[in-house]
Amino acid sequence: MRELARELKVPLLCDTVESMDLLLAGKVDLAVMEPTEGGPPPDDARFEQSPLLEEPHILLVPADHPLARAVSVRLEDAAAEDWIVADPGTCDHAQRVRVLCAAAGFSPRIAHAATQWPAVWSLVGNGLGVSLVPRPAEGPAGQAVVRVPVSSENMPMRRILTCVRRGSRRNPLIDLGIRALEEAVRDHQAMDDRPRSA
Repeated sequence: MRELARELKVPLLCDTVESMDLLLAGKVDLAVMEPTEGGPPPDDARFEQSPLLEEPHILLVPADHPLARAVSVRLEDAAAEDWIVADPGTCDHAQRVRVLCAAAGFSPRIAHAATQWPAVWSLVGNGLGVSLVPRPAEGPAGQAVVRVPVSSENMPMRRILTCVRRGSRRNPLIDLGIRALEEAVRDHQAMDDRPRSA
């Protein structure tokens, strides 16, 4: 995308609240974000937010776990398990796991929090618990984990939005940036439909 528009300012590796602050200050032109606590509501007059992507979560289990052989699972099938999440200081994964598990009728027993995604994979691979991760997420090769789809009747989804300052979507560079992101999502989804292993 940067090759398409060198003047377009897009933040990299920012959380939602920080991205909104950068947008308001005019330091960035476009943010890609997840709706999170502390983020702007959809009707915030300062911003224009548009859906970019919805992706399902999958249950990550150790390769020798009984659920590893399932074609799909319900979240409540893992209610008695220890859970592994990303450290709350790094992203909202722990909050998302709690909310999704509560919607499935249980409170997860969070046993470990890791500061990096490869550590989540490693902890799961070593039998220390299970985790819920976005379907396209990748871990380090060689980990003894299995990615199990969550059944469709209660499939948890992760929603990603684009956000710009209100009225700035008409800027040709910003519009170009959003269209490039939308095209990348379409390409990603086409590739993600192929069979995958952990």
